[in-house]
Amino acid sequence: MGHRPLKHVLVVDDDPDLLAVVSLSLTALAGYTVQTCDSPLQARAAAESFGPDLILLDVMMPGLDGFGVFKAMRDSPSTGRIPVVFMSAVGDRRQILQHEGVDCLGVISKPFDPVRLPEVLEEFWQVHGQRRAEAHRREFESLRSSYIGELAEKMTAMQEMAAVLAAEGWDRSALQSLAQIAHRTAGSAGLYRLAALSRSAGALEEIINRMLSGAWPPASSPSDLARLVQAVGRTARTEAGGAAEAAAHSTPSGDAGHSLAAPRPLSPR
Repeated sequence: MGHRPLKHVLVVDDDPDLLAVVSLSLTALAGYTVQTCDSPLQARAAAESFGPDLILLDVMMPGLDGFGVFKAMRDSPSTGRIPVVFMSAVGDRRQILQHEGVDCLGVISKPFDPVRLPEVLEEFWQVHGQRRAEAHRREFESLRSSYIGELAEKMTAMQEMAAVLAAEGWDRSALQSLAQIAHRTAGSAGLYRLAALSRSAGALEEIINRMLSGAWPPASSPSDLARLVQAVGRTARTEAGGAAEAAAHSTPSGDAGHSLAAPRPLSPR
């Protein structure tokens, strides 16, 4: 699934002429749904009610500057993740981007060409999509690493259950529990890209289900099942070890938000 399109933009500026031009540019040229707000003190409420995809925010405003508005939005759960692009007449874009506590998509310098504004916002939106994709990848890899770290304990639990069956004989309830564990392992291993373990656990589940649906007790020995469970455990150790080694040798990607090139600035009119 690709990055969803930019549709709704909130523009916050105390200059009514700028609001009118920007709103016209974004609606007429890009088809965005635009809401404007000329009061920095009411900007957070406007963002909460409108629910924009992106906020175009002026830096220099009376009463509460853009940095204050930005902080207020970040402190609210309903607006804290909305990406922000600053507008500023201040020439030093880098100084704004390095302002303490500000993690915005970028800065558009005033004055700017309103005809090119939708194009530049689309470029910022693509940067936002790449940042989100990279953040998701990092979160997934963290979850995968935790899952792999817990595999040994899970495999030990499966092997202990099979060992009890081998020692004490067939027990339908214990076998059903083992089938459920194999089922969950097959599914979760597949989600975390451990294909060999997923196939091995899935095959074990299928074998156990055949035992449960056939004549009771099964004709095979519980010791045979214990050996199959041990084979699943070996597959888990081998694949988890390979995944850990690959992660150790991979090159860290760093913070995508800082590595991506910022869209080119708008040219003054």
